[in-house]
Amino acid sequence: MSAFTGIRIRLIEQQDRPLKLLNGRFLLTRTAHPQARQHFVRWYQDHGSVWLADRVCYWADRMALQPGTLNVRDLGARWGSCGKGHRLNFHWALVTLPRQAIDYVVVHELAHIEAPAHDQKFWRAIERTMPDYRQRKEWLNQTGGRFTEL
Repeated sequence: MSAFTGIRIRLIEQQDRPLKLLNGRFLLTRTAHPQARQHFVRWYQDHGSVWLADRVCYWADRMALQPGTLNVRDLGARWGSCGKGHRLNFHWALVTLPRQAIDYVVVHELAHIEAPAHDQKFWRAIERTMPDYRQRKEWLNQTGGRFTEL
């Protein structure tokens, strides 16, 4: 399984940009095919930023937290991070996961605003917000890595 699983792709001769989503199907120009991975990563970064911002706002309000800026990029083996100034970073492939897994990662990173270390205070903040976090975390550990392969 990968981020491409279940995605319908159609190669076309030309359009106004190399990759776009139309009616549930990605359209990729033939000339862009050799760089398909880069185009998909960029698409997920651009569109994922907007969608993830909504999820972050939703959970930040519930947790009464004030996150900083949000970035979507390739984080290697990490789904997210919380840096200085409460800056949230998310892996571009996060938006390809089921919503329950996405929400777990968002809550996990937001909890770092309150508790920077993975200590008892941190895990209590997550459990208070998301009582079923253990199941979500386990699913992500067992299955999530397959979604980062393009």
